[in-house]
Amino acid sequence: MLSSAELSFFLALKESLSNDYEIFAKVRISDVLTPDEIFNLQNCSAAFYRTVPKHFDYILCEKRTLSIAAVIELDERTHIQREAKARDRFVEKACRTAGFKLLRFPSRSGYRIQEMREIIISSINSPI
Repeated sequence: MLSSAELSFFLALKESLSNDYEIFAKVRISDVLTPDEIFNLQNCSAAFYRTVPKHFDYILCEKRTLSIAAVIELDERTHIQREAKARDRFVEKACRTAGFKLLRFPSRSGYRIQEMREIIISSINSPI
């Protein structure tokens, strides 16, 4: 379900944030956005069909309400390819449309847990 890079990042997220947030991986965008938000992405019904196979890499949700605190994208080496850049733009537009904070992290062989936590918490607590 997750590549080795995605799993490594997921485990680092869990270690740094699981006491504060629920963390979900590979959540379909169409499961998170309302029909109106999906429609507004393209202003046509075809937007839904563009959205269906796409997913957010990770979603952080408030523990008590499961409301979305932030969307996190892991930028692996493939993100330099043209098709991946188009997907990234779509994800950015989806987050803007829904009012979600979007955080991007480069893929690495290891992560500093405390540094990751501080970056995420300060980003979540800052205005959009």
